[in-house]
Amino acid sequence: MLPKIIIIDKERQSRKLLCRILKETYEVIEASSFAEGSSLINSHYPDMIIIDPLSPKTEGISLISSVREWSDCPIIALSANATESAAVSAISAGADDYIRKPFFTEELLVRIKSNFRRISAIAASKGISFSDKYKCEDLTVEFDTHSVFIENQRVHLTRNEFKILSLLCRHAGKVLTYDFILKSVWGPRTASNTGILRVNITNLRKKIEKNPLSPKYVFTENGIGYRAANNEIL
Repeated sequence: MLPKIIIIDKERQSRKLLCRILKETYEVIEASSFAEGSSLINSHYPDMIIIDPLSPKTEGISLISSVREWSDCPIIALSANATESAAVSAISAGADDYIRKPFFTEELLVRIKSNFRRISAIAASKGISFSDKYKCEDLTVEFDTHSVFIENQRVHLTRNEFKILSLLCRHAGKVLTYDFILKSVWGPRTASNTGILRVNITNLRKKIEKNPLSPKYVFTENGIGYRAANNEIL
């Protein structure tokens, strides 16, 4: 599965140009307003966001700040505003890069790749796996294809079940708090109610564990959160 990029820009021609440049290498989703962009970010969990934060006003700066509160997703600000203060505002809000319009295609592609490499390096330093696959005994999770197998038999998971499992597997061996999982899967405005998470974990275990009451893949850390078993070295 291709890395997912959400483009937020009120200018249709700008969005179309970006889509044409990126569509061969990335999955691209467009938003023509900050409200639409916020909704898409919360529901699609993108790998990168490209946003014109100052068009027409500065609501985009607030959107960058709110995303940065709960996500490490790379954010590239792309704007016709060439002033130093505009770039400082975007970077200070949490953007990782600032590119001025009009831009060179090759420069944009290099900046995108550079930001993806940086995030991967940070994740690796924190012990977060960005490999294509997680494997532990009979369980295999293929991140790129959103596929899960038990004893080589494919298991059907709901979208949220897969998001929970892949999140735990990428942080294999580490305890993820209830709040972190809730905000990562359902978005930053999700109430800190663990009920929906517990239901999904229960359903997930029924599908991947031989004995859900004595799990060997997804463990409960009482009062804290959940942890996936350490993955095998692939």
